[in-house]
Amino acid sequence: MHTTKPVTALAVLLLTAGCGGGDDRDAEPEEAPMKVEETVFGDLVGTQDKARDRSNAAVDQHREQMDSRLEADEGAPPEE
Repeated sequence: MHTTKPVTALAVLLLTAGCGGGDDRDAEPEEAPMKVEETVFGDLVGTQDKARDRSNAAVDQHREQMDSRLEADEGAPPEE
C-alpha cells in the first residue's frame, strides 16, 4: 500500500515546524526609546510647558482677584 508517503510527509512537516521560532535568549535587548527632552524637539516641549504654567498662574491670579472682589461686593467678611 501507499500509506508511507502521507505518514512520511506528515513526519517531515512536524519536524520542520518544530525547528521554527528562534530562542529569545540569544537576541540583543532592545534600546529604550529616547526621552522627548533629549531629542531635537525638547526645547519645543519645554516651551509649551512654560507657556501652560504661566497661563495657569495668570488664570489662578485672576480667579483670586475675582473672588475677593465678589466677596467685597457682597459684603462678606474677608477670608483669613
